[in-house]
Amino acid sequence: MADHSRRLARRWLYIPFTIAGIIVFAYFLLWRAGAAEMKKAVAEWVAEQNDAGLAVSHGAIQSDGFPFFLRVHIVAPDIAEPGAWSWRAERLTLDALPYDLSKLIFSTSGDQVLWAKGHGEWQLRTGDFRASIANDKARKWVFAATIGELHARRSADRRTVTLVDLVLDLAPDATDRSALTLNLAAASLASRVNDREVTIDAFRTSLAVTQTGAFAIDDPAYAWRDAGGALILNGMIAEIGDARLFVSGSLGLDAAFYPAGRLDAEIARPAAFARALAAFGIISAQDAEVAAAALTLTAITGGGKITAPIDLKDGTAQIAGVKLADLPKVN
Repeated sequence: MADHSRRLARRWLYIPFTIAGIIVFAYFLLWRAGAAEMKKAVAEWVAEQNDAGLAVSHGAIQSDGFPFFLRVHIVAPDIAEPGAWSWRAERLTLDALPYDLSKLIFSTSGDQVLWAKGHGEWQLRTGDFRASIANDKARKWVFAATIGELHARRSADRRTVTLVDLVLDLAPDATDRSALTLNLAAASLASRVNDREVTIDAFRTSLAVTQTGAFAIDDPAYAWRDAGGALILNGMIAEIGDARLFVSGSLGLDAAFYPAGRLDAEIARPAAFARALAAFGIISAQDAEVAAAALTLTAITGGGKITAPIDLKDGTAQIAGVKLADLPKVN
């Protein structure tokens, strides 16, 4: 009788281990199903983008991360809009929780190459690059990104751009789904070409773009302009040493598809910002020095700063009668 009781007790001890084994096996099946679903979603997205006119290709698609993460690696991703821009990397990684695919986290490893029409080809390397897209009850979806220790070099002229830190989030407006809102903050953004270097110590902006539904139409610039689309700067702050810039206002497109509008601006020590425009390739070094001298004189008469609107009109941007830049056509 005692032996029978001991055997029965041992059997009861096996039950928790059996249950645990069943749970682990079920979780593995869930993880494997999630991995298959992510691979399928990648393949479907690639097919959809190719059908829409992009050129998307990649190497092997691999999965790992069990048991804590559902992770898919895409080897040698290459995405391009022919004639406009292209991006490729050594590897792109997607992370999710096996039981919740409502949020995807993207990260890259190795070197990246970015080409954009009019800006040339850039070699990129980052210490940290993470982006995510998640469902959101109020705003439908939210895209967020963090970039740390970015080093970029342009092939044509060896211009370099470095960035210590950048964070941003992009999402539909909670009260107007036809508008997108962007909040961005960056620290230590520097551009160097030859012996000229400028560092923007801090940059922050909060903006909104209205009538974004027009972007899905065949001629988005024309449709957006005719729908009354606007880029609304709720505030943009930039700092270079003790120089400071604050801008707010609204922009649209004129009949020739140039940015147009008036921005309220306040600039302390404006020469630093004129030279920053040259360092980032927006205006020539010669034009920057002319603007720096004129703006400095204006600032002196204004007690060390300029408080005046920036007018974007007829393809140029000007403040206090001084030309800041030639504007690109949006279409």
